[in-house]
Amino acid sequence: MSRRRKAREIALQTLYAQEVSGTDWKTAFDDNVERRKPSEEVVEYAERLVTNVMEEKANLDSLIRERLENWALERVSVVDRTILRIALSELLHCPEVPANVIMDEAIEIAQKFSSADAGRFVNGVLDRLAREVRER
Repeated sequence: MSRRRKAREIALQTLYAQEVSGTDWKTAFDDNVERRKPSEEVVEYAERLVTNVMEEKANLDSLIRERLENWALERVSVVDRTILRIALSELLHCPEVPANVIMDEAIEIAQKFSSADAGRFVNGVLDRLAREVRER
């Protein structure tokens, strides 16, 4: 598993714990890091992702909400919503990572941590977002 994949999974698990339990994100992050014992590079990238999502959650949700067809954001599962937030944040703040890599990673993580249809759903939403965000 690549270092960035590990970082994305730590970010997902941290943000999921924060959303579901209301735990402080830093506490959830520290728990994930302690349990998984990743390299410093993984920790730095994961913390970058989590921080960006937490700081811009309202903006990210607004951008995602505008691209959902016949869905309310609140009806999207917490896992899928979190994956979309992380990927969109990466599209916005990590120009060094190609959009297709971000999308592929989000799809694979959705297939691993969510439902059988999650990969297609995440792909559909991110495809629209990536075209708009990265063409600016």
